[in-house]
Amino acid sequence: MLLMLVVNLNAAASTLLQMSFGELVGGAELIFEGRVVAVEPRQQPGEMIKTWVTFAVIDVVKGNFAKDEIELSFLGGRLGGRKLEVTDMAIPEIGETGFYFVETLLEAQVNPLLGWDQGRYLIETQPDGDTVVTTADHDPVLALDVEAPAAANGQPMNILETGRADGVLVQSFGTASFLSQPMSVEDFKTSILSVLARP
Repeated sequence: MLLMLVVNLNAAASTLLQMSFGELVGGAELIFEGRVVAVEPRQQPGEMIKTWVTFAVIDVVKGNFAKDEIELSFLGGRLGGRKLEVTDMAIPEIGETGFYFVETLLEAQVNPLLGWDQGRYLIETQPDGDTVVTTADHDPVLALDVEAPAAANGQPMNILETGRADGVLVQSFGTASFLSQPMSVEDFKTSILSVLARP
């Protein structure tokens, strides 16, 4: 028998602000390109279930981190006959590759990624063989407006509406793909570095 506890963090979700891409880059302590190599749910005495995700670090784009791997904890997971689920939060899976914007390395968070899925961009191979960057919802990223202000002007966002930072332009259903090609890994990195280079 599976005992499931769904944690509805409506209070937390209602205060999760949509950020601009520039705010996302500026607010993250660590930004890295990585690949998920292990996922392990654990529970310490007196604590809730957490899922520890181990990433092989491919490249550090921002921050001081010299190790080959990094382990981040996400609240929730399945352990034995118990399951803890956090509403609106996705935990990276083994084999996933992408860019990850870590809010802080010093304090445990419900989700260690800044802005939740706003701070998670996947690297995927398209049918034609090209490797491109997508949002966590698998929408190919066409461009990044690094000058865009926060979309909601500091107001809470519904993370189910977009799940991405403001200024992240995507190729969604009905978008004419010939107008722009999805961003490559190098172009995405260059955009991050251009934000970091601004005074």
